[in-house]
Amino acid sequence: MVGRPPKDYHIWYKLPLSPLFNHSEPRRRASSTAIAAVSLLASIAISGSAIAASPAATPNLLPAESRGVTQAPPPQPINWDKVTQEATDLLSKYIQMNTTNPPGDELDAARMLKEKFLTDGIPATTWEPQHGRGIIAARLRGIGKHNKSIILLSHMDVVPANPKEWEVPPFSGTVKDGKIWGRGAIDDKGPGVIELMAMLAIKRAGILLNRDVLFVATGDEEEGGKNGAGWFVDHESNVFSDAGFLLNEGGGIRALSDNKRKAYIVSVTEKTPLWLKLTASGPAGHASDPPAETAVTRLVHALNKLSEYKTPIHVIGPVQDYYHSMAELDHGPRQQLDLAAALKDAEYQNKFLSDPSQNARVRDTITPTVLSASQKTNVISETAYAEIDCRLLPGSDPKTVMSDIKKVIGDDTVKIDVILNFPPISSPSRSPLMTAIDSLARMHDQASVVPSLIIGFTDSHYFRQKKIVSYGFIPIEVLPAEGKGVHGINEHIGVKELADGIQRMVQLLKIFGGQ
Repeated sequence: MVGRPPKDYHIWYKLPLSPLFNHSEPRRRASSTAIAAVSLLASIAISGSAIAASPAATPNLLPAESRGVTQAPPPQPINWDKVTQEATDLLSKYIQMNTTNPPGDELDAARMLKEKFLTDGIPATTWEPQHGRGIIAARLRGIGKHNKSIILLSHMDVVPANPKEWEVPPFSGTVKDGKIWGRGAIDDKGPGVIELMAMLAIKRAGILLNRDVLFVATGDEEEGGKNGAGWFVDHESNVFSDAGFLLNEGGGIRALSDNKRKAYIVSVTEKTPLWLKLTASGPAGHASDPPAETAVTRLVHALNKLSEYKTPIHVIGPVQDYYHSMAELDHGPRQQLDLAAALKDAEYQNKFLSDPSQNARVRDTITPTVLSASQKTNVISETAYAEIDCRLLPGSDPKTVMSDIKKVIGDDTVKIDVILNFPPISSPSRSPLMTAIDSLARMHDQASVVPSLIIGFTDSHYFRQKKIVSYGFIPIEVLPAEGKGVHGINEHIGVKELADGIQRMVQLLKIFGGQ
């Protein structure tokens, strides 16, 4: 996920098959390798995956009702101990593949995941949008009805990690004390393993679903997703043309204050980035003979004005509903039963906004993150620039925000350029998928489902633009201490939490798949 997560972001019937052939062809400056699995006797259907060979670029990933499975042997019990060990080993190996972005280099990881699917007879394909960058997709076939398929999305790239700050090497994948350690354990390789192992468990058990399940793991999410999910949506939309639903990072299971009850936090929307570059200019020269104003001092004045600027408070529907629900469930402050009204009281407003994550939920934020000017202490640079990370609430107009920033700075010589921006898009809080999540919550944890907004942004927006109902929810409980490792140090996930996440995901797919 791009951006620091809020504090409450706390996520056999086996028949070996081998690929018949590999086929690749250029596709819009990217290489696409399609892998088709061996085709058994046409009359035998062993799982929710159709096996067919085809010379097309993505033969077994494309939607096709005729490939649906209509019958299978009775479902077999799942050996959860075996699944847990396999998942632990896989995540450890996955973490050891250094996919720090930049540069990403996710292709080897994509190929490893592809082989994992192929070994179990699930068709899988990889793409290389740019040299070394990777995307992988795999399709578990349902029974061929007209139900919209569901995408299980994750990303393979991770943010940098400084080994000197960690207790264990960040790319070691160390397993100790019942935990798996390393960069990506939670964001986002762990969730990817949960999704993958849930599909394998369903396949091996011979469980037939009434819809297809499509696994997609992309790269470049941590840098905005242009060379990952953005490329996939623009160039390979035929792969998911039958999809109507998606699960991704951005939400999970949260223990309530009594440590007995739980809430399923499901993000239905997220703030959108407006990344800006401010460039100031001035005379260059030697620092021993400075002019009255330089590019650096002009930039500092602009940043100082921005730091004093307070954007308007606006409580959007999902935020109002989130705080109302959590106040009822967790006996929170009575003011949060009606947050919009409560924030009109100056005293409570100051108290509420003093928490950075709460502040970010009710207003647009403007945060300077990058500064650069001269490379030498005694040289006055002709230019100085700053990069600003603005996060906008759904409903905020980027052009209006830009105009407000220009007025606040009040210096037309400071140039403002947009680095990254895309429109905020929300998903409905009611849908068949949300109903399935609610059923899982009640059946598995006697929990309630709470739709929410996340203050970071994910790749979900690419798919929401295609009118796919997309939720941020991985059915895993990430403890507060574990959550601090996301984009921080000593990132880790408990083996038990990983195993529980897989079991919940299997159950969720069974509920959503008509079982």
